Amino acid sequence: MNTDYTTRAPALLDAGAILRAGTVARDDADSLTARTYTHPALDDRRVVRLVAGTLGEAEDLALDFLGLTREPDAPEVGQVRRETLGFPAWALVNDPANGHHALALVKDMERLARQAKSRAGAAKDGFEALATRLGRAVPHFLPTFYEQAARVFLQHDNSTYAATLFGKARAAERVHGLPVDEERQRAVFLEFAFAGALTVKALKDHAQDLSRRLDPAEAWAQFRQLAVERCGAGMAPYAALPQDARALIKAAGLDRETAESAFVGDLITSPSIVRAPASFWTAYRPTLVTLAAARPEIRTRLLEIMPTGLGNDRKADEAWLSLLAETGADTLLTDAESRDGVDPADWLSRWALHRKHGSSSSERCARTLALVERMAPRLRADGRTVDLFQGRWHAGADLDLLDACVAWDIPVTEPAAGANVHPRWSAGSATTPRAAAT
Repeated sequence: MNTDYTTRAPALLDAGAILRAGTVARDDADSLTARTYTHPALDDRRVVRLVAGTLGEAEDLALDFLGLTREPDAPEVGQVRRETLGFPAWALVNDPANGHHALALVKDMERLARQAKSRAGAAKDGFEALATRLGRAVPHFLPTFYEQAARVFLQHDNSTYAATLFGKARAAERVHGLPVDEERQRAVFLEFAFAGALTVKALKDHAQDLSRRLDPAEAWAQFRQLAVERCGAGMAPYAALPQDARALIKAAGLDRETAESAFVGDLITSPSIVRAPASFWTAYRPTLVTLAAARPEIRTRLLEIMPTGLGNDRKADEAWLSLLAETGADTLLTDAESRDGVDPADWLSRWALHRKHGSSSSERCARTLALVERMAPRLRADGRTVDLFQGRWHAGADLDLLDACVAWDIPVTEPAAGANVHPRWSAGSATTPRAAAT
């Protein structure tokens, strides 16, 4: 088998590709079968459908309802990512006696699915009306029905309605006291977490539900994986995440420092961590200090982050620089012997842009100037220029930072025509770095 194909196979599977049978050995991989059906009205013609192996029985039952009979042979023709049973498949497999209630809604669901793109609100109301009908007869069908409706909105990138309907699926389980298939629910939560359609409320409620239903250690393991997947899907950690996580860790009897270090170590690699709220960085500050001491790559990762969730003022910027100092990340910017691949000029350019917070200037920050002074020997030795004239709307630089770089002989990129400088010295400040230096 082609080595490049084998290497790329896991990523292709995650993206929804159909692979050759037996390409990867993963728990979330499923066989793709070719199922052949006959019907008296079709004479000698056959209907062939490509169906994932785990969904094959549901497909057979649905087509049997329409009078089609499957031929015995169902060869494996490929490999796909495993799917959880949706609606009406779940109903047909788990309660075939009441399957007609599910099948009776299929045409209405298809009609509403066609509306979902252009008339999302009307489609959502339609799905909720169908759910009311379904709940009167077979309430145990509601969770999979709501999930299937949520998937319709995911197809149209409407994560808001998808998350709302997913929440209704979980509410139906609680209201009707329905038994929960833990393996299936774990899969569907991961599915919606990866799609970015898990709300903060859904996660908090899920943490409580897991505590009630599962062994404490398993409850923590499932919640941890969901939180990491959700962050990896592009949704920032929510404000109360540290408290929810600590409650589960304590219930499980785990060592908090060890458990939190592993948890934060996974979260910190996610791109969405830049939007983590101040409560996240405050709660996990000691953990990050410990983690950075044990794992040098954490310090490098902290320098890659320009936090947008801390706030848009000088205090927020100082708080971040304080964290860099406590974790030792700032030494990678000042140590001339550092071999961690960190480019101090690039970091300072990005930091200067970040501190403008969408404007063309920023407040004077004594902690930034103090760090730049310590960085100066390394910046001079590297000889790479620092670009202070960046901005979302107008190219501009703060005069105090520019003056500091000039005073300490730090190479600075020449500004483009029309660039501005913005003096923003704090009240009572009588000197600039250049004045102090001279």
